Amino acid sequence: MAKSNFIIRGGADFSGIKKEMDKTQRALSNFQSSVGSTMKKIGTILGTLAIGKLIKDSTQVAMSVESAVDNINRNMGSAAKSFQDFVNSQSSALGMAKADAYKYGATFSNLLSSFTGSTKETAEQTQELMKAAAIIASKTGRTYEDTAERIRSGMLGSTEAIILSVA
Repeated sequence: MAKSNFIIRGGADFSGIKKEMDKTQRALSNFQSSVGSTMKKIGTILGTLAIGKLIKDSTQVAMSVESAVDNINRNMGSAAKSFQDFVNSQSSALGMAKADAYKYGATFSNLLSSFTGSTKETAEQTQELMKAAAIIASKTGRTYEDTAERIRSGMLGSTEAIILSVA
């Protein structure tokens, strides 16, 4: 009899533990599903924000280029077409995007137009100044933007800004 008594007492009832483990497994599955759903929502929101930023940035670049082209047309008059041809053919050779070429063209033509004799001369001198800035930038190791900004500052009278160290 002792032997059978031992078997009865040795068999444990694990049904409560199994129920709790099943309950825990369901809760974990629900949590994973909830996290997955939340991550999808966050991904959608981030994607929407990225698209919104792209549209905003693209609009700003387009407005900047349009403004630069208007300045170029005003400063260069009938010679603006030759400058646009210059930008289309030479901007990549100068190491810049067309939008940047228009930006610097507008900046330099604004400065040059006050002391050049004609709109054609403004267009020619603007192109030469842009080429010179590219050469200086490549020889000094500076960026085109930094070099162009120093030239612009120098033309406005800040002589300290145009000091360029040649390596």
